[in-house]
Amino acid sequence: MRIRKMALWIVAICLSSAVALEAQPGGRRGGTSGGGVTPEQIFGLLAFDEKFKVTDKQVLALREVLGPLYVEQRQMMAEMFSRDRGGETDFRALREKMREQQSKMREKMMAALATALDAEQIEALKAHLQQGQRQRGGSRGGGGPRGGGDGPQGGGF
Repeated sequence: MRIRKMALWIVAICLSSAVALEAQPGGRRGGTSGGGVTPEQIFGLLAFDEKFKVTDKQVLALREVLGPLYVEQRQMMAEMFSRDRGGETDFRALREKMREQQSKMREKMMAALATALDAEQIEALKAHLQQGQRQRGGSRGGGGPRGGGDGPQGGGF
């Protein structure tokens, strides 16, 4: 029982790391569906990259709208991996559930960003994320500079 819980936490950490890697320049995979970036990654990118021209007031607004999404995402992950599954864990179903959750979170983040940023800033963010996908080899099987590419599609917005 204890070993199973530990194994589930290890899987959770590995899957979370895979999501984070997909969002990084030179990450594992590209693509246009699934995968994504976390609220804290988006916040850091917008707050510290001058090309987005985010004002101090907007940084505070971003913190207000992305903070609850960060908490929600962490709670979803904790719930997903804290349930006693009683027997074998279906990792394929678990990955599919994570993809669904990522898609929902992506929609919520875009809606939240629209309340804090202007249209030009949102378009700049989308272009930046798409450029990162192209650099990583955005087509299925393309892989990025570090390889990968045979798994499910990654992506951002």
